[in-house]
Order: sequence, then C-alpha cells, then structure tokens
Amino acid sequence: MLKQMLACSKVYVSESRNRAALEAIERAAKLFPEAPVVNKFEDVTYNRVGYTLVSEMGESPSSCPLKNAVLEMVKAAFQAIDLQMHCGSHPRLGVVDHICFHPLAGVSLDHVAGTAKSLAADVGSGLQGLCL
Repeated sequence: MLKQMLACSKVYVSESRNRAALEAIERAAKLFPEAPVVNKFEDVTYNRVGYTLVSEMGESPSSCPLKNAVLEMVKAAFQAIDLQMHCGSHPRLGVVDHICFHPLAGVSLDHVAGTAKSLAADVGSGLQGLCL
C-alpha cells in the first residue's frame, strides 16, 4: 500500500475587486482538478485574495499537479491584473506577491522546497515577458 503524500500551496494575488481577473485565475486553477482550491480568502480592504490549494505530491516536481496549478494561476494573474490600475492598503511586491508550499502528510519539507524551487524557475524562465 502506497503512503499518501499531501501538500498545500498558498497563493496571494494583489486583487479582490476585479471579478474578471479573479474568474480567469480560478479557471486556470480548475485546469488541475487534482489540485483543488480548498479555500479562498478575499480581503477587500487590502484588495488582495489568498487561495489555498491541496494536492497529492508526486516524486517529481515537474509532474506535480499542485505546482502546475499554481503556475497556471500565476500566468493568469500576470495576464489579467494591471498594478498601475490597482489600489489597496497592503504592501505588495507584485501581481502575485506571495506563494508558499507546506507539507501536510507523508511528504518532507525538502520535497515541497524542491517543488517551490521548480515553480520559481518556471516563473522566472517561462513567464518573464508577462510581468514587465
């Protein structure tokens, strides 16, 4: 019997008022039903949304549905949100201002750290033209 390996990711997006942008981000997440959004926290005052996704972890970060769902959400956010039109009271670093991964069951911190590093490499190399 295989041991279940679960992890979660939290993605914070600098937008809560632009419904079209949020719908685009959520559609991107739904491309990976094996990594569902289990919580959505909207902070209208800060104009920020936090998403929590949970998934089983594979052996390889490249085939990890959790990482792939987050990558598509980031891509959708970069395409849908213009920070020049944004106002909110929370300090931010960009359209997506925070992403973290947490082990939940049967997976090590090193494993999720590898997944986070793989995501960072994909964002840095594959999405650089979208965030200019």
